[in-house]
Amino acid sequence: MDRAAGLTPTASDKGDYLMLSRRAAPLLVLGAIASSAALASPAGASLAGQAPPRTTTICQQLGWTAVTTPAGGRYIVRNDNFGGRTECIRNDGLRPNFSVTSSAASSRGPDPAAYPYVFYGCSWGLCTDKSVLPAPVTRVRAASASWSIATRAPGRWDAAFDIWFGKHRSAYRDQATGAELMIWLNARNDPATPAKTFEADHRRWYVYHWVARLGTRHWNYVQVRAVHPTTSVSGLNLLPVIRHVEGMGLIRRDWWMLNVESGFEIWTGGTGLATKSFSAHIRT
Repeated sequence: MDRAAGLTPTASDKGDYLMLSRRAAPLLVLGAIASSAALASPAGASLAGQAPPRTTTICQQLGWTAVTTPAGGRYIVRNDNFGGRTECIRNDGLRPNFSVTSSAASSRGPDPAAYPYVFYGCSWGLCTDKSVLPAPVTRVRAASASWSIATRAPGRWDAAFDIWFGKHRSAYRDQATGAELMIWLNARNDPATPAKTFEADHRRWYVYHWVARLGTRHWNYVQVRAVHPTTSVSGLNLLPVIRHVEGMGLIRRDWWMLNVESGFEIWTGGTGLATKSFSAHIRT
């Protein structure tokens, strides 16, 4: 999520803009799920001695489920439907994937209606098991992510990593007020505007930034956007991007890196968008 309202930014935009922020999920409350197999255990868990369900459908507004990779990577899939319109996502085999099976998003303004995503780290009161995040930016020695998506979907949307930085370790419990770094890989009906570019991990990126506000809270919003849209990145090195934003003075090294999220900001449509696979590797 977290698109600033009411603007088409340029590379030098640093004004204050209102942002419709993601609604916080209740801490320690499990997301409700509907599954192809009956579950009596918490979301994301399987009954002892039973195989995990083949599919898990999440329609609750802030529903979520814990997922793993065959190699043991731990992530969370979340239906962050802060706009409140009907939306369902389907997960297959409790792996880090999901597809948008139903979306009634109808935002015609500057703010998206939803950001279904999968993440590593801590976000809005939830943390993935055995995560090294949150961690001080100075202690992050390596950070990379792989993501493969399907984009045959109508409407207006983008596909983006969302990486949050808090001024304190506990910032993930609520609205972080350090910085939000979104790395756009693709978009539909939201063309890029001319902007300065930089190179990181053998790719060219546009960069835009401004100050986002929610009530009395504010944070640096940075949008880094692939000059050449893609539907797949493998081992994308995030550190050069983070260091570039540090050099702009928008991330401080004494802040905390909270998470790596990947999902779809959806204004309208969106049915058919899918994360086929996701992984993040952070070393401190």
